[in-house]
Amino acid sequence: MTQFETERLILRPMTAADHDALADMIFDPQVVAYLRYRRVQSPAAFEQLFTTHFLADTTTVFGIERRRDHQLIGFYEFHGSGATGELTYALSPAAWGHGYVAEAGNCLMHYGFETLNYETIEAHYASANPNSGRVMTKMGMQAAGELHTFTSDKGEVIHVMRYLLTKATWRQLSA
Repeated sequence: MTQFETERLILRPMTAADHDALADMIFDPQVVAYLRYRRVQSPAAFEQLFTTHFLADTTTVFGIERRRDHQLIGFYEFHGSGATGELTYALSPAAWGHGYVAEAGNCLMHYGFETLNYETIEAHYASANPNSGRVMTKMGMQAAGELHTFTSDKGEVIHVMRYLLTKATWRQLSA
């Protein structure tokens, strides 16, 4: 089992015990407002996603567990396409603002580049959530422009921004 530990976190594959905490995140509109999971609307859809993705993918999907109380507070995942890994992450609102995503991301960048052998890791964030862009910067990622726009469920035009980190740049920053 692939597992990593940081000062405050354990990054590990999801387990059946994570079901309820993850469901709370996926069904929280604040958490998934700009994620691919915002379209998961029913318990049946969640069950399928939980079983076929979150439990089944043990090499690129990780639960973010807080070490001090062993609570699942979020997830971090890579979606690979050739030499590029796209990362997605989410935290429960109670865990926002504590630096957990950057802490997890800095650890998992090593895994993405050295084990999954990505040449580039990219992430996207919605302009309506600039904190996510700041987290990407803390992980060494650099702005790469606007990817596209979409209209939110509330009618707001959202600009999706792209951030990148290459293996070469990551190695320079890690040296």
